[in-house]
Amino acid sequence: MIEPDQKGALPSAPGAPERRIAVSFRKSYARRMREGFMDRYLSGAHILDVGFRGGDPDAVPITETAIGVELDYPGYDGTHLPFPDESQDAVLAAHVLEHVPNWRAVLADWHRVLRIGGYLVIMVPHRHLFERRPDLPSVWNGDHKRFFTPASLLAEIEAALPVNGYRVRHLVDNDISFRYQDPPSAPPAGNFEIELVIQRIARPDWADRLHYSPEVQRLVDCMDALIYAAVAAGLRDPERGSAMLPGLVPTTLYVPPYHRLRQRFVFDGAPELDGVCVDDAALRAAIRPLLSAFRVDEAFYRATYPDLKRAQDAGKLHDLATHWRNNGYFDGRLGAPLGLE
Repeated sequence: MIEPDQKGALPSAPGAPERRIAVSFRKSYARRMREGFMDRYLSGAHILDVGFRGGDPDAVPITETAIGVELDYPGYDGTHLPFPDESQDAVLAAHVLEHVPNWRAVLADWHRVLRIGGYLVIMVPHRHLFERRPDLPSVWNGDHKRFFTPASLLAEIEAALPVNGYRVRHLVDNDISFRYQDPPSAPPAGNFEIELVIQRIARPDWADRLHYSPEVQRLVDCMDALIYAAVAAGLRDPERGSAMLPGLVPTTLYVPPYHRLRQRFVFDGAPELDGVCVDDAALRAAIRPLLSAFRVDEAFYRATYPDLKRAQDAGKLHDLATHWRNNGYFDGRLGAPLGLE
């Protein structure tokens, strides 16, 4: 789709290609050539330029050897690319992802066709530069399905691609020549995009151990919800919390990490608390009954953290269970195997 300041004559900046590539990419072509971006990420013999026209029927793919893929490409259904696994050096999608509703499947397929070491190059409009409003609909392009910041773009990548199957190699807010002095009611001028490059890597055999299985994740979410409710009750009524929390622990040996509880109650705030002020001291007091009921595996605790083993061997630390309840838990240490694998 052509954005508001991409209509009309092609830019004639020094270093711009003679070939009529999409204007969304052409605007920063000279800078990307100068910085080595093109040589580093888009110089392979096998490149797919997805959505290469960008609304310009006369546009051509990004390089002479690249294959341009639009909805009318033979065998392409808008989600699954008609190319073999690990067959491409790079996939370029400039100002495409914001138009895609089924983004998980599309991102996964872009990743699928990359060879190990190949690059997924994505550009999307920046919410704070192009959209300049908190939520849909877009004023400047009614086909946009989502707004992006760097964080939300990376969140989609993380949700769609296999853990440890990629690395982020490049992430830039491209605001060159953006007119910050113009009000949000004026069409955005200059560059207003997020520029991201992901490299596919070979997944190590331990990659799947870096996250819970879907079944375990559902259990974790359920336990978190129960414990959040009990902690909220304890913050409002300590006696009630003391009665509720201990019963939630023994069967699973599971306690949510403190950073998650802290985010939930201190930073995000808990709406059910009705104005009760929550700080670290109040939160720690509220979860003491939970920690007191947790059966600390002292052998595991000692073996997992060498500094505690050294302190105990030196006679400086005697009760490892007490240490975990008073310090270790709040420092992010495990008091026992999670019991969830």
